[in-house]
Amino acid sequence: MLALASSRRGRSPLEGCRRQICAFLVPFLAAILLASCEKDPHDPETWVPKLNDVADWREAVRNLERLKEPGTIKPLSAAWKKRNRDSQILRTIIAIAGNPSEKGGKTHYDLALPVLLEAVERFDPTDGRSIDDAVVACEALGKARDSQAVPVLLGAAQKAVPRLSQANNVRIAAIRALGKFRDPKVVDALIKVLGANPKDQVLKLHAAAALALAETGDPKALPTLTQAMFIGAIFKQVRAGVTRIGKQATPAMIALFQEKDPAIQELAKTKNYEKVAPGIQIYNGALILGDLRAKEAVPALIAGLKAPPRVSFYDERSGAPGPSTHMAILEALQAIGDPGAGPAVWAYATDPRTDDFVRPRAIDVYSWLAQDGSALPHLLKNVRSDQEEEQIRFVSVIAYGRIARLAEDLKPIEELIKSYETKITAAEKKVKTAASPSDKEAASEEVDMATTWRNILTETRHRIEIAIQCKSDATCFGNTLSARDIAIGRPGLPKAERALLELYRMGEKGRPALDILLKSAESSERIVREGIHLALPRIAPIPCKPCAERLEEVMKKQESQTTLDALNYATRLVYNYFAWAGT
Repeated sequence: MLALASSRRGRSPLEGCRRQICAFLVPFLAAILLASCEKDPHDPETWVPKLNDVADWREAVRNLERLKEPGTIKPLSAAWKKRNRDSQILRTIIAIAGNPSEKGGKTHYDLALPVLLEAVERFDPTDGRSIDDAVVACEALGKARDSQAVPVLLGAAQKAVPRLSQANNVRIAAIRALGKFRDPKVVDALIKVLGANPKDQVLKLHAAAALALAETGDPKALPTLTQAMFIGAIFKQVRAGVTRIGKQATPAMIALFQEKDPAIQELAKTKNYEKVAPGIQIYNGALILGDLRAKEAVPALIAGLKAPPRVSFYDERSGAPGPSTHMAILEALQAIGDPGAGPAVWAYATDPRTDDFVRPRAIDVYSWLAQDGSALPHLLKNVRSDQEEEQIRFVSVIAYGRIARLAEDLKPIEELIKSYETKITAAEKKVKTAASPSDKEAASEEVDMATTWRNILTETRHRIEIAIQCKSDATCFGNTLSARDIAIGRPGLPKAERALLELYRMGEKGRPALDILLKSAESSERIVREGIHLALPRIAPIPCKPCAERLEEVMKKQESQTTLDALNYATRLVYNYFAWAGT
């Protein structure tokens, strides 16, 4: 029957079988052929041709940024011009150019230079997109540090634009980038921007110029930087600029501190500083002398501490007084770390004429400078006295823990801890038996207060314990920074603080702990970070290239972490010291 049916249809059973096989194989083979024609999505050559496709060019750009192949910068540059200088393409070029190669870590900004220069040179001051593109191009040129960029960046930095124009963002970015170049023309241009009348340009341009000059460290900028301290709220940036200049700035800052700078004295008369900012020269000069670790300024600073304090400035809006000149002097003496200043600071701290708002800071600074335990009885008296002002008691117990180093010094603290534990127990019973809500609230406050003091005293005990344990062993103190419990409320934090203080006191003898201090330099714990800032310049050899390199690494690593801005700025001031000290 099958043969008859097949003969009736005009084909054999074998032919029907062939047709069935073909019907199955053709789609299968087609799929194989199609797959073999598809290109590798991980190969840049798959995407480069698509840069010319109207539908696919954006996908091609995204994939080329993902692959980061330097060889694609040239075709991307052509596409950037063809696509009306597209922002996405520009940022892709920058991302690829800034990606270091696996061999040697070399970047490829040289391949992107023509595009970057054009984006800056030909930006449209009226077009927000063009302005934003010029800003990122300036940043990339600063990272590239190619001397070919200097003329273009100078042109952008000095471009005349309206005072409130968004195009000032390009000027600021260009100024920041220029700070990367050691070129006399650059320094001259930055000095010109910094010295301009604030009425003629936004203050952000002055701030950017001060920071850029901080990058150059050129002493030629010192007079302009000194005057720029007083043109507006840019002292922070100017301070960085002056400290980067280094030792050559010390005589000028001593003159400023002693109010003997003729140019600033004339400015002070013009601006009526006698009334609005009577101590501003002393205050600014002292802070920077501390940053410079200017030991030769210690006699002048001590003399300033003996002179009557002056208000640094009065707030323009509220009229509230700023900090006392003595506060800046104390900070400077702490940063310099000359133990010879200790007796003068202690005499000031215990002088009944000293302002009670400044006295706690004086006790705090003395606890770093102290070379013996002669102040311990006085500090203990402060701690035990219920009549003493609370802030004085608080700072005295911390200072006691920073100075005491013997087992017998620990006994009074142990006794005080036990007395507060007894007070806590008694107050907790009052809470349970309180007859009224007000009685309960009062008893609860007693519990809180006694607990607070018990905890403060416990931290002081930890400070003394680590001093007893390590004695004068720098390595032992350094290893304290490796503890896992360095956090608020844990024993590791007060121990780390005391360890750093001991290394600070040791000076060169603390050098065995240098490596661990550098390792810990990126700590986000304020007490640890500030302790490292104080101890590092005291123990490090001068010059210390590893110190400068490590601090620069920390700053770059944390530059985008806004919560660490204050600590990172303090790190910059210490970096500036190591950038010039001993060179």
